[in-house]
Amino acid sequence: MDTFKTRYLKLNHLILVLALSATAITFVNSFYSIYEVQKEQLISQTIDINRSYAKKLADTTEVFIAASKQQLKYAAESLRGHLDDEAFIQQEADRLKYQNHSFNSVSIVSKEGFIHTISPSKLPLKGAKLSSKSSFDALEKQIPLISEPFTSSINNLLVVISTPLWDKNGDYYGYLGGTIYLKDDSIIRDILGDHHYRSGSFISVIDQNKNILYHPNETLIGVPAKRDEKASKFLALKEGGMLLEGKSYQASLAGFATIPSTGWVVITQSPLDTSLTPLSNIMEKVILRTLPMALGVFLFIWLFARAISLPLQQLASQVKLFDGYIVSSEIDKINSWYSESLELKKAILSKVKTFQSQIGKLKVDADTDPLTGANNRRAFDLRTKQLVSQKIEFSVLCLDVDHFKNVNDTYGHSLGDEVLKQLVEVMNSFSRAYDMVARMGGEEFILLLQDGHMEDSMLVAERLRETIAEASFGEVGHITVSIGVACKSDNSISVKQLLSAADKALYRAKREGRNRSIAATQGHAMS
Repeated sequence: MDTFKTRYLKLNHLILVLALSATAITFVNSFYSIYEVQKEQLISQTIDINRSYAKKLADTTEVFIAASKQQLKYAAESLRGHLDDEAFIQQEADRLKYQNHSFNSVSIVSKEGFIHTISPSKLPLKGAKLSSKSSFDALEKQIPLISEPFTSSINNLLVVISTPLWDKNGDYYGYLGGTIYLKDDSIIRDILGDHHYRSGSFISVIDQNKNILYHPNETLIGVPAKRDEKASKFLALKEGGMLLEGKSYQASLAGFATIPSTGWVVITQSPLDTSLTPLSNIMEKVILRTLPMALGVFLFIWLFARAISLPLQQLASQVKLFDGYIVSSEIDKINSWYSESLELKKAILSKVKTFQSQIGKLKVDADTDPLTGANNRRAFDLRTKQLVSQKIEFSVLCLDVDHFKNVNDTYGHSLGDEVLKQLVEVMNSFSRAYDMVARMGGEEFILLLQDGHMEDSMLVAERLRETIAEASFGEVGHITVSIGVACKSDNSISVKQLLSAADKALYRAKREGRNRSIAATQGHAMS
């Protein structure tokens, strides 16, 4: 038996030899693997960050374009009965131009293609006949349009957002157009130019014809993109990221996203060498921190080879002595501190992640109205408490569907529910990122406007009311709403008093005939 034992290595000796060899190879391989993994991660993270940033800019630009189209639509409705009033037309054009500076200029063009009115009036274009493709398209199609970028008669690279004009008899008059300059100062350049990245990163925009619409180097604006094959790929993929390499230009990491209404592609690029600069520092730290650890590992293996084999020896002994509960109890006491422990740790972590995911979903469900997807009363209360604690002014538009009981009685609750869902969609289109749409119960909703003053809030309320009245709600057809508006500009009233004031204004609107917006007075607010 002794001879048999000496013919084989002891387990602890075998582990010692194998572990020392494997450790040396592992450390060398680890350095290489860490380098490659860190490099891939830096590239992937930079591309993903650039893609996310490009998507954010694209979404912001899309929101601006949608808002601009809505402004033009509203103005066109205002002009409908006043197209023979020169002063009113000029006043409306000036309002669009100067109210929020969405457009560099605003023009009213007759159906014959002549500029009837323009703001600013100092532009020498009144009475001029337009010959651009964008004006022909607008006059021919008679629908809201966003033109392709083009160079105007006064040498401005611009786009035109237009909406058709109809007179009070329903006859086509021409179109109302807002121009946005691409080379000069404009709100789109402000959106894209507010770039917080450094280290050589930059933003550019190309259109469907692969022409550059925005670039930090202004001499490139309006000219075709040099990387034609890459531009084609951007336009085809719509959104994503990639490594751009070539002999004639510096390698860079690009993320891109498309602005849906225009087809323009926003591209965020970072130089590859700049993005990988942290890699050398990472590897230096890895080596400096790993060398002492390596020495410690070799010493640990030398001193504790027997300890490595001990759990296996104990498991083998207990299996030989298998005796039901007692053996199970003893096995449970064995310190299996490597792979088995690691697998258990992975399993626990997996369950924790599942639990956290479930908690997160429960939180969303707790703050959301299950029928409409709007925020519920709980979420609204939390938001108002936050705004009050931060001393941020806000206003509330308390909205109630007129004669909604008749809708349910006539068409059934199922169609009534669909009306409420579509109503929330309309309200969401008026809600900015920091505003809130909440369902307070039944057919009563609230649009919370952060930093909302009474005059602006009433304008929003009227636009919202008119949009709802004009919208078609499936089989139900058209509905109207009554709106009460109240503002909280200081701590003189509580949120409860604010809601009470808005409710009183709402019911006043109901009493005065419905389908109207009423502002709460100070007296109402404090009553």
